[in-house]
Amino acid sequence: MCGRYSVKQDLKKVEDQLKLRLSEKAKNWKPSYNIAPSQLAPVVTSDKPDVIDVFHFGLVPHWAKDKKVGYKMINARSETLLEKPSFKPLLVNNKRCLVLADSFFEWKKQGKEKQPFRIYLPEREVFFFAGLWSSWKDPEGEMYNSYSIITTAPNKLMAKIHDRMPVILTREEEKMWLEPDQNPKDLLKLLNAYPADAMKAYEISSKVNKPTNNYPEILDPV
Repeated sequence: MCGRYSVKQDLKKVEDQLKLRLSEKAKNWKPSYNIAPSQLAPVVTSDKPDVIDVFHFGLVPHWAKDKKVGYKMINARSETLLEKPSFKPLLVNNKRCLVLADSFFEWKKQGKEKQPFRIYLPEREVFFFAGLWSSWKDPEGEMYNSYSIITTAPNKLMAKIHDRMPVILTREEEKMWLEPDQNPKDLLKLLNAYPADAMKAYEISSKVNKPTNNYPEILDPV
């Protein structure tokens, strides 16, 4: 799974680097070193492929009765996207998104303990996970935009830590993922593990276990 990750870069820098525009909400978003479910985080959607916006982490389908369901839908398994009623319509109807990140965290079981790791791409300062998004209207009529990160089987690096990993897209795949006329079955071919030799991982403090611990030092190796 992928339940925690980071975006330590200022979005203005990312905007210039990737030649995208910031939404009004994104302009006020601050770097986050420990993004957790329900929090707002940067995404680029199929509806506005040239804009960085901020949505809530944890997908709330339009038919949900309560947004708490988002805590159970932070991830979508790539292997079953076309089988799950919550995810299939989003994939088919171009409710796809790119989820901005610069690293993600995973926990390795070591006896009775779990050791957190930070995983990043040395050659890419920022990158995107493949995601799906949805809009839900709360009882007061306010729109709640949210997303789920797609996961896949691990590469050799990640297999030593966990049995799942987020789908990280190449720059070419990012464009394809947002294109409206793509065949869903062709899109599934993009949802593979990123090359292990392009990733690195190191142990970090268990302080990352608490989402309230959100500061630069949380990313330091131990």
